[in-house]
Amino acid sequence: MENAPYPTKTFDSLPPDKDSSFFLRLTGFITVTIFSGFIFNWALNPENLGRITLWTGLHGAFSASWYLLLLSQIRFSSLKNYSSHAFWGKLSIVLVIAILLSGTIMTLEFYERLAGFGVFSPDDAQARVRAGSFIGGVFLQWAIFISLYLLAILNIGNPAYHKRFMIAAAIQMMPEGLNRLVHILALPGYSMFILMFCIYAFIMLYDWKIYKRVHTATICSFGLFIVLAASMNTIFLWQAWGDWVTKVLSGI
Repeated sequence: MENAPYPTKTFDSLPPDKDSSFFLRLTGFITVTIFSGFIFNWALNPENLGRITLWTGLHGAFSASWYLLLLSQIRFSSLKNYSSHAFWGKLSIVLVIAILLSGTIMTLEFYERLAGFGVFSPDDAQARVRAGSFIGGVFLQWAIFISLYLLAILNIGNPAYHKRFMIAAAIQMMPEGLNRLVHILALPGYSMFILMFCIYAFIMLYDWKIYKRVHTATICSFGLFIVLAASMNTIFLWQAWGDWVTKVLSGI
């Protein structure tokens, strides 16, 4: 096939710098969007800064560092600086563990505070539904995040899969900043999912334009996103789910 005038493109045939350039811009957009949600929220509501606890601050710092590291990793890949890419990739494992641990403590801390205010009161049926929606959405989001991250690590030898799973992990964490941005812009809550859907659609269009098919990793990641969106708008709004979550947390 070396002398063929029109060689068929494969996922590994595209020059790394061009593929990385697309994902670098996309990850930059995701990072700026998430950071903007927090920055605008604090700028318009400075009193919220006083509510930041130790674990909230640590979780925010770890998450921000992970996004900045992801941008650096894509840049290292585009420059073919694989030694730096491998070295800093090991640090991402520590950051992911720190994100999950600090996030879990932060979430439980936040739950207890809102339960004390009556927002998640175990004695109120609607409050239990709110509690179930909050807890279910947060922990499923993180479960899918770690799943995508592990898939990226397991496919570290295949750049096409590795990049797409890692970008999908970044998309999966967008609700933490998007919900604040949506609130500031006075947009309906489902706007958050529409934006995430558009990002996935953009990746699919890129795959189709360059390779004439959608990559398997993109389809798998998009399917997990659908699971999150569907669960947050169905199961996690059920009274039975809210009652169960409240009962479990009350026993901790």
